Amino acid sequence: MFDILYINTVYLFLAGNIVWGEDDVFLTLGVVMAANPEVEIQLEVKALVLNAVVHDLLRMAGGAFSVECSKAELNITATTSKVVGRLVGEYAKRSGKAHGQFEADEVNFPVQQFVRQFYETKTIDFMGLTEAMMKTLHTRASKTAAGGGHVVFAYIYHEGIYQLLVAIVTEEWGAALGNDKDFADTAILDLKGFRFAGRIDLNEWQKGGDKYLSFLKGRSNEVSGYFKLFLGCDSSITDSAETRTLKAALDIFASESGMEDKQRSDFFSKAYEICSVLNKAGDPIDLQTFANELWPGNPPALMQVMGREELKLSDGFVPDKRALKAFVQFAGKTKAWEVKFARKAMLDGDVVFNDDESLTLYNLPAELKERLRKEIKDEEEDE
Repeated sequence: MFDILYINTVYLFLAGNIVWGEDDVFLTLGVVMAANPEVEIQLEVKALVLNAVVHDLLRMAGGAFSVECSKAELNITATTSKVVGRLVGEYAKRSGKAHGQFEADEVNFPVQQFVRQFYETKTIDFMGLTEAMMKTLHTRASKTAAGGGHVVFAYIYHEGIYQLLVAIVTEEWGAALGNDKDFADTAILDLKGFRFAGRIDLNEWQKGGDKYLSFLKGRSNEVSGYFKLFLGCDSSITDSAETRTLKAALDIFASESGMEDKQRSDFFSKAYEICSVLNKAGDPIDLQTFANELWPGNPPALMQVMGREELKLSDGFVPDKRALKAFVQFAGKTKAWEVKFARKAMLDGDVVFNDDESLTLYNLPAELKERLRKEIKDEEEDE
């Protein structure tokens, strides 16, 4: 999943702790030095776990919550790197996310204030950041019927972006095989089934973007607003903008799938029909249901594209009627002219996009041809 480390020599010794190996392992921060100073070392570091810690959110008998904070950060070992890498990878795969920005009210939604103190003013360290966030999480959880779990915080550098990941992970039953080849019960972390998680793109936040914060929405408002309120995420979305983002995702999928012209046209026509039904009913889109209906042969493949982080496609918007037109037609204009035609027109040969990037139109309407003939004739007579 991640390109971790490239080294052009093996004459190395390590100061610090550097880990590489499996394709989902994050590299831990350290210093690499050459045994021979004249040997050139080239490193390309794309993923770093900078800090990580696990605190516990405990649901007590009677429904009250309590918080148990760890006394120290996790050591960034190979295992820590694998766990964080797995969580980041699983989070990236999920398409049922909402994207937004911090609420402006930092009194009732203080997480942005904590992040600023950690990342910008550096008045608190990573432990101080996570302990403050746990207090807010406890406050928000206390008003819900949510369960508890292990709250994993990770400060990450990934492909040029500094990120903060928060995920509530629970345990599940597992079995281990002992030296005597006998099974034994064991509890393992469920790194794929977590329901509550969020991520902050700190670079985008610092630049003043509007989609730097994301969280898992879940189905049927499963998150019940609790994790959203904890993060202080304003996820109000523009239906037209999200519909255009969905169109971009479908374009990518169609291209990467190698669809021929007719298959591509049918694909977008079906997407248009599905979304139009939702628009008329005023119903929000569920991307999993949408993928199942649009691409029943392999919905996970479509979900993987729609869930790509660079798209930041939110779930739960109502497809916009006007933006949906782009699914089945092309349009463009300059100051002097405007053109609009259905995708089917290209399949039927009525519109041809030439190699020199000019456009040729065939089967013009009789009325238009008559008007053009008259225009040309009048110009010739004037000469």
